[in-house]
Amino acid sequence: MMQFHSKFSLSLLLCLMLFYMKAKAAEPGDPPVTLDMKQAPIREVLAEITRQTGIHFSYESSLIKNLPPVNIKITRKALSDCLQTLFRDSPVTYTRSGKFIILKKKPQKVIISGFVRDKASSESLIGASIYDTRSRRGTTSNADGFFSLALEAGKEAALHISYVGYDNLLQSFPALNKDTIFPVLLTTRQQLAEVVVTGEHISSSLVQAPEIGYTRINKEAIKQTPVLFGEADIIKTLQTLPGVSAGMAGLAGMYVRGGNGDDNLYMIEGNPLYQVNHIGGLFSAFNAEAVKEVDFFKSAFPARYGGRLSSVVDVHTKDGNMKEYHGSAMLGLTSGSFNLEGPIVKDRTSFNFALRRSWIDVLSMPVLAIWNSTRGNGDNKIIARYAFTDLNLKINHQFSERSRGYAGLYWGNDFLKGGEKRNGENEYEKKDVSKLRWGNLMAFAGWSYVFNNQLFGNLNAAYTHYSSKLQSDFSEGSDAGRVTQKKIVQNGIEDVSVRANFDYHPLASHHLHFGTNYIYHQFHPENIKSHFSNGLINTPEQSASSTLPAHELGIYIEEDWKVNRKLYLNAGLRFGVYGIDGQTYTSLEPRFSTCFRLTSRLSLKASYARMNQYVHQINDSYISLPTDTWMPVSRKLRPMVSDQVSLGAYYDTRDKNYSFSVEGYYKWMKHLMDYKDNYQFLPPTTDWEDKLTQGKGRSYGIEFIARKETGKVTGWMGYTLSWNDRRFAEINGGERFPAKFDNRHKFNIVANWKVSPKVELTGSWTYMTGNRLTVAFDNYQAVGNSQYFENYYPTPGSELVPPFMDETGLNYYTKRNNYRLPAYHRLDLGINIYRPKKSGRMGIWNISVYNAYSYMAPVNIHKRYWYGPDCYFEKLGLVPIIPSVSYTYKF
Repeated sequence: MMQFHSKFSLSLLLCLMLFYMKAKAAEPGDPPVTLDMKQAPIREVLAEITRQTGIHFSYESSLIKNLPPVNIKITRKALSDCLQTLFRDSPVTYTRSGKFIILKKKPQKVIISGFVRDKASSESLIGASIYDTRSRRGTTSNADGFFSLALEAGKEAALHISYVGYDNLLQSFPALNKDTIFPVLLTTRQQLAEVVVTGEHISSSLVQAPEIGYTRINKEAIKQTPVLFGEADIIKTLQTLPGVSAGMAGLAGMYVRGGNGDDNLYMIEGNPLYQVNHIGGLFSAFNAEAVKEVDFFKSAFPARYGGRLSSVVDVHTKDGNMKEYHGSAMLGLTSGSFNLEGPIVKDRTSFNFALRRSWIDVLSMPVLAIWNSTRGNGDNKIIARYAFTDLNLKINHQFSERSRGYAGLYWGNDFLKGGEKRNGENEYEKKDVSKLRWGNLMAFAGWSYVFNNQLFGNLNAAYTHYSSKLQSDFSEGSDAGRVTQKKIVQNGIEDVSVRANFDYHPLASHHLHFGTNYIYHQFHPENIKSHFSNGLINTPEQSASSTLPAHELGIYIEEDWKVNRKLYLNAGLRFGVYGIDGQTYTSLEPRFSTCFRLTSRLSLKASYARMNQYVHQINDSYISLPTDTWMPVSRKLRPMVSDQVSLGAYYDTRDKNYSFSVEGYYKWMKHLMDYKDNYQFLPPTTDWEDKLTQGKGRSYGIEFIARKETGKVTGWMGYTLSWNDRRFAEINGGERFPAKFDNRHKFNIVANWKVSPKVELTGSWTYMTGNRLTVAFDNYQAVGNSQYFENYYPTPGSELVPPFMDETGLNYYTKRNNYRLPAYHRLDLGINIYRPKKSGRMGIWNISVYNAYSYMAPVNIHKRYWYGPDCYFEKLGLVPIIPSVSYTYKF
C-alpha cells in the first residue's frame, strides 16, 4: 500500500509540474517561441522573435555585428528560456522593460591573483581571506598560499586581506583594465591574543564558508592547550572539540562521531600515515615545531579526500624561512626537541628541520641500575628501555613567482625493550627479553605551478613505509646445556603514490577543484620467523610470510559556487577503484554542502557525504597498538561504507568577540568489521578472515560550541550529546548493542588568559560519559569439569550458570559491551612565562599540571574472588596528577 501511495504521489507531483510549466509558457508576459534556424545571423533570429511575440529589441548595431551565425531549435519555449539559450555563450547580456528588450555588452572581467606570504619569512599562509569591499566578492588562499579573484573591469577595487595572528592589509586599486598579479606580504601581530577582525562587511569564515564540521588549527593554538608532560600535541588538541572522543584516558586516541580509531585519515602534506602514536598513545607522532597548519574535517569532506569513514587530519608542515635563520630548542621532563629553519639560497631556497627525542630511557637507566644492584644472585633483574624519535625535514625552492618545488622527509621510530634476567650457581643463566620496534618512513616531492591567473596545479609523489617488529628471545641453562627459543613477528605496509590537484577560477562566483591520485600498496600482514634449540634438538629457522599487493585509484571533481550574496554551494563527486587479489571494487562518493546566510552574522548549513574505506586495523583492545595489523579488503570482506548528513547554525556577535554554533548529524555505516563472538575458541589454523564478521552501525547526535575570539581571555566551551551502536548477525545474537565509545555526554572548556605580554595562563577541563566494556558477571562450568557436580555437562537450553562456581569456571558474557565505566573528568592547568632576550631571542618557561585534582578515572574492570564462589570487581585507574616543566629557547 505504501509503495502504491509513493508512486501515486510521484505521478501527481510530475503532473502538477508539467501543468505549471505549460501554464508559465502560456503567460502573456512570457510568450512562447518556436524556432528552427540553422546558420542564421543573430539579426534574423531577433526579427523572428519580434514577429512571433511583438516584443522589440534595442541595441547598437556594432554589438552584434561580429557575432557568429547560430543554430537554434526550440518548440514552444518561454521567451525568457529562449533568450537564455540564445545568449548563453555570447558576450551579450539583456534586460527587459515592458515591450522592449535592451541588449548590452557583458562587462569584462579582470583577475587579481598572487600568493599570500609571511613578510618576514616568505612562508605561504593557508586559508587567508581576500575580500573586495566594493564588489563584496572574496576568496581564500589554498594550501600553497595562492589566490585568484575575478572582478569587473573598469571599476575600482579595495582588497581587505586578513589572517589569524597577522595584521590586516588594505590595498586599493584604481580602475582595473587588465589582469593583475598582486603579491601579498602580511606582518605578524605581536600580541596573538588580541585578534580583532575589522571591516564593516567582513564576516567570520565560520559563518560565511560553506563547510560544516571543519576546523583549522595553527601551531599557536596547539601550544596553548595544556597536555600531558607539557608536550604540545595535535591529536590531544583535537580531542577538545565536540564530536571527538579520546578513547582511553590520557592517550592520543581519536574516535570521531561514532567511528573507530582506524577510521581517521592522518596525512602529512596530503600523504597518508598509518601509525601516529608514541608509547601506545601517550604522545602523537606529529612534532608541533614542524607544523604550520592542521585541517580537520569530520563532515562535508572535500572530494579530494577519500579512504576513511570518520575524519581527515591533514597536517601542513613549515616551508622554512627564506630570509634569515631561526630556530628553537625545547627541554622537557620526558623529551626534547630542536628546530632550525633558514635560507639555503636567500629568497630562493629554504629548509626546515625538526628533531624530537624522548629520554625516558636515559632517566630510567640509573633507577634500574640501582634497583638491580640491590638484587642478589638468583634474583630476577629487570631489563627495560623505551625511546622514541621523530624527524621532519622539508626543502622548498622558488623557481619563479609562478613555479615552486619542494621535497620532504618524515621518520618516526619507537623502541621498547622489556624482560628479566637471572643468574644462578654453576654459570646458570635465565634470560627472557622481548623487543618491539615500530615506526613510519615517508619521503615526498612535489611541484606547484600557476599556469595562468585562473589555473593552479600541484603534482606530488610519495613513498611511505610502516613496519612493526616484535622479537622474543628466551634462553635458560648453562654451558653444559642450554635451551634457546627465538621468535620474530613482523607486519607492515609500503605505499608508492602519485597525485595531481588543480584549482580553476573561471568566474568570480565559481571555484573548481579537480584531480586524481593513485596508490600502489604492498601489505605485509604477517612475517614470522622462529628457531628452537635445547642442545639435543636444533630446529632450522622456520619462516612464513605473505605479501598482498593492491591498487587504489581516485578521481574527483568539486566546485565552490557563490550563487548570490546569501547562498553558497559546494558539490563534488569522487570515483574510486580498488583492486586486490583479482577482485575489483568501485565506489561513487557524492559530497554536498551549502551555506545560507540569513544575515551577515547568522548562517545555516547542511551537508551530505559518502565515504568508503578499503583498509582496516585488526585489534581487540581499547588502544591502537603497533602489533595491530592493517589489512585490506578481500574477496570475503567488502569495503566499509558510511553516509553522513549534517545540519548546523552559526552565529557571530556584532563586535566579532563571540561566536556560537550548533551542529546535528546522523551517520549510518555498513560492512563494519569486528571479531565474532568466541573467536578465541576457533582452531589455530582458522584464517583471519573467518575470525571476522561484517555488520552495520549508526551514530547520531548534536554538538554545541561557544567561542570567545578576541581579547585577553580567549577559548571555547563545547558539548556533545551522542548515540553510537552496532549490529552484527554473528555478534550478540544479532541484536543491536552499544559501541565501545558510546559516550553519551562530552563537555570541554578550554581557556587562555594573556595576563601580560610576558605571562599566559592556560587551562582545560574535560567531562565524558564512561566507555563501554564487556564484563562477565557470572561463570559457568566447563564441559567435563566435575569439581562440584559429578558428570555435569550443560546441554543446549539448560542452565549455563550453575551455583557455587568460582574462578575455575568459564566467564559467562550476557551481552556485548554490557557495562559502562564511571564518567571520566580531568582538569589541566598551565602557565607560559615569556622572557625576551637580546636580538629578538626568547626564552619560554612552561609549567603544567595534568589531572590537577588527580582523579584516576577507571579504564578497566577486573573480577576478583573471595574464598569460595563469591566474587567482587576492582576498577583499574591510570594516570594520576602529573606536574611537568619545560624550557624553550627561540633564536
